[in-house]
Amino acid sequence: MRVAEGRGAPPMVSSAPMPELPEVETVRRSLETALVGRRVEAVYARRIRLREGIEPRDWRRRVAGGRLMALLRRGKYLIARLDTADVLLHLGMSGRLVLSEPERPLQKHTHLVLRFDGGVELRLIDPRRFGAAVVLGRGAVAEHASLAVLGPDPLSPEAEGALRERARRSRTSIRNLLLDQSVLAGLGNIYATEALFRAGIHPLRAANRIAVERLRRLSVAIRDVLTDALEAGGTTLDDGAFVDSDGEGGYFAVSLAVYGRDGSRCVRCGRTVACHRGGGRSAYYCPGCQR
Repeated sequence: MRVAEGRGAPPMVSSAPMPELPEVETVRRSLETALVGRRVEAVYARRIRLREGIEPRDWRRRVAGGRLMALLRRGKYLIARLDTADVLLHLGMSGRLVLSEPERPLQKHTHLVLRFDGGVELRLIDPRRFGAAVVLGRGAVAEHASLAVLGPDPLSPEAEGALRERARRSRTSIRNLLLDQSVLAGLGNIYATEALFRAGIHPLRAANRIAVERLRRLSVAIRDVLTDALEAGGTTLDDGAFVDSDGEGGYFAVSLAVYGRDGSRCVRCGRTVACHRGGGRSAYYCPGCQR
């Protein structure tokens, strides 16, 4: 089988946000149910330049014949543990991992296909090529440079202390601090924005000017918004860019209070939701509720 570009890929919107913790975890869960315990019968790969590119020889040599033992998440990364190798995956801006029957035509921008026993394929599709698909030796993934710099998971017990300590000595805006993956691994603009709204904190406020009690409320808000988003299967916006491995979108978009709602009335106080654009990202907030 040759991995070639074909028809059938839905249009991708260039402004689509990078999948965040709830989206990556949703994909992980859908793949875990379908693939863990299965053996990789064949690997079809294209040598292509991603953020960390695909080397077909490594994929065939280390992954073909291996059994998938576990599928984990670290921040926005997926970690596949086989009995022959570790695999590190990142979806970047436009990447998707799709489960498919082998006889279905390949979509455009399909760069990697893993055929598992039982007649199922896992296909990596990445139009913008900002993702990563790296094969490592068994047990080596924890030492990979991309993971070594990550902070704790926002849902972990360590998250509140890590946020408080970094905020205490940082003059950057609290929104930018939340987007720093060395502080909390997995947060992006959507859920940082929504958590700040729930906590009543202005996204441009300097992190070291936020009282400890307000930071505690923010930590709770982060956990709550991520939990709510996970229950909804993540956030699929109007561009339709995010779907899980079965092609299903997430429904948290209907619960967004401020993200992408500039010009609309605040659901809490009725003031007009504002947007500050800078640094390549938009900060949405309610000027009445967030100080």
